[in-house]
Amino acid sequence: MEEHHTTDCFLCGHPVLKHVLTGLLVFLGAFAAFYVVTDWHYKRMLDPFVQMRKVDKMMMKEQQQARKLIEKQAQKDFNFEKRTERFIRAEKDGDNYKIIIDLKPFDNDEKNVEVTTDGNVLTVTAAGAVNRHGHEHILKVAQSYSFNDDVDLSKITKIREGNEYIIFVPAE
Repeated sequence: MEEHHTTDCFLCGHPVLKHVLTGLLVFLGAFAAFYVVTDWHYKRMLDPFVQMRKVDKMMMKEQQQARKLIEKQAQKDFNFEKRTERFIRAEKDGDNYKIIIDLKPFDNDEKNVEVTTDGNVLTVTAAGAVNRHGHEHILKVAQSYSFNDDVDLSKITKIREGNEYIIFVPAE
């Protein structure tokens, strides 16, 4: 077997030049890779179809957020109306009407309840302070009731029975 050795290697005799050329080739390779990736990125970034898809995604996300916000507000309104029914409710007793106000959330004082009439509309407004989780909140509830012409709102009577304030509306 014959071994072949080359002794005419130019870089073997100049190790510094060998390292400089190797470093230069690594630098050029890295630069070429960076250039290609950057070129792809900018071409993709400037592509109108890609931009339209991004805008569509943003619009869909905003619509979803708006829908969630509307649903959340609707749920809050529904919950508030549900809680309001606990405070003020109306019942029909024969031909007469009773409006019953729970005074507990309104400092258990009928003076915090205001009853006003305007034509055939009776409005009950109640306010009070509620302590919840160490914070005082003002609770104000207003409820309006519209009656037919067979009701005379000038003949309403108000009484207190325990924690309830009852307004009787007689029908003729």
